[in-house]
Amino acid sequence: MFNFAFNSFDEAIYMNGHGIYVWSVMAIVFICLFVCFKYYSSKIKQTSRKFNEPN
Repeated sequence: MFNFAFNSFDEAIYMNGHGIYVWSVMAIVFICLFVCFKYYSSKIKQTSRKFNEPN
């Protein structure tokens, strides 16, 4: 029914020797996305506080 590319979980992690590159790039991408999310989240909160303060 399913035709998987790898026979085991270890093969999926190792990826015929390319796993270290694939997983390191995935980690870098997720770290960058997380940092951008946190940065813009704080900027949005800062801006909303600025507009909501009484004059």
